[in-house]
Amino acid sequence: MKRAIRAVAVTACLALAACGNNPKSDAPPPPPPRTLTIGITFDQPGLSVKGSDGRPLGFDVDVATYIAGKLGVTPEHITWREARTDQRETLLNSGTVDFVVASYSITAARQQLVSFAGPYLLAGQDLLVRQSERAIDQPEDLDGRTVCTAEGSTAADKIRRSFARFVRLTTRDSYPQCVADLIGGTVDAVTTDDVILAGYADEHPGTLRLSGHRFTRERYGVGVRKGDIELQGRITSIIRMMIDDGNWRRALEKHLTAASYKPLPAPAVFNAPDRTVEPGDPATLDPELVKAATAVTATSNARDWEGFRSLVCPENADAIDEIIFQYTPQYDKTLGPEIRNAGYTNTVTGVTQSGPDSATFAFHETFTNVPEKYRHYFKDVDYTGAMVRRDGSWKLCSLTADFVEP
Repeated sequence: MKRAIRAVAVTACLALAACGNNPKSDAPPPPPPRTLTIGITFDQPGLSVKGSDGRPLGFDVDVATYIAGKLGVTPEHITWREARTDQRETLLNSGTVDFVVASYSITAARQQLVSFAGPYLLAGQDLLVRQSERAIDQPEDLDGRTVCTAEGSTAADKIRRSFARFVRLTTRDSYPQCVADLIGGTVDAVTTDDVILAGYADEHPGTLRLSGHRFTRERYGVGVRKGDIELQGRITSIIRMMIDDGNWRRALEKHLTAASYKPLPAPAVFNAPDRTVEPGDPATLDPELVKAATAVTATSNARDWEGFRSLVCPENADAIDEIIFQYTPQYDKTLGPEIRNAGYTNTVTGVTQSGPDSATFAFHETFTNVPEKYRHYFKDVDYTGAMVRRDGSWKLCSLTADFVEP
């Protein structure tokens, strides 16, 4: 009898347990975690190299990881794929990678093949030479010398086209191979962007040095599949966030610390998605707004910086000055006297009023008397400014800029 009661109790317990589990068994399984495949380099010290544990580390890796996190993907669900210089467009447009963060300079030719978000870093082409080398300091010194760069890069050809007509060019599959050739004495210099070369100089102290004279300005962007405007815009917003919250600066100070490298400020240029400020209907625009926008360009053209600052929101005046001076030849301290006579002209190209106290206006900056070899360094610039009316007066409260690719 006791055995029968015990059996009934066990059966009841099993039935209750089964009833309690029914809702769970009916619930759909949780969705699998999101994943991303990201293209990076594996051989650029400071930017992206494989660590001793096989995992990549560097500034580009931190940028890519931050972007992935804001897109909802944790580090353990990222697949890292090597993206060599000559493979990046194929990896993107075949769908092999979701995006590329690999010292990927934004150029007009590449914009025909892929879309770019950002930029997230400013760099400039430079030279890596042997520490004992005293005859090579600038690209003009390379006539009759041999310079190496990676396959797929346009850096060496740029030297022959603009600076040293009789330079001898050689390419290798990777920059470490070029560096080995430089140490071995079979080439006289390696050329690419300073941030990349600085990492190799840091790896070989006393043997190699960076010349320290940038002669181009490169904007590193995050490459996405051509036409993917939605992802392009999301990543651009995330890059802005990384700069604003201090994570960009912390990554820079953590990874790009080579003694011979002086990084440029965080980029003020945001390339994507491209937006045009169309001219508003003059009949609907506040005449004082139009007058203020015109005065901004007029005071800049006149180099009347006191008058210019009077039209700017005080809390943002220093940041706006930095943007303008960063892109204006006369104020560049790295190029020397050759650009002393360069000039510029700003022209308002569009004003749009979004409310009684807010507006946007665009102006275009063209340069004159810039030596041809520095045309890549000083392209024309499109500026977009946010205007706010305060106490009855319109003020320029923020400014962004984008190079105009030829």
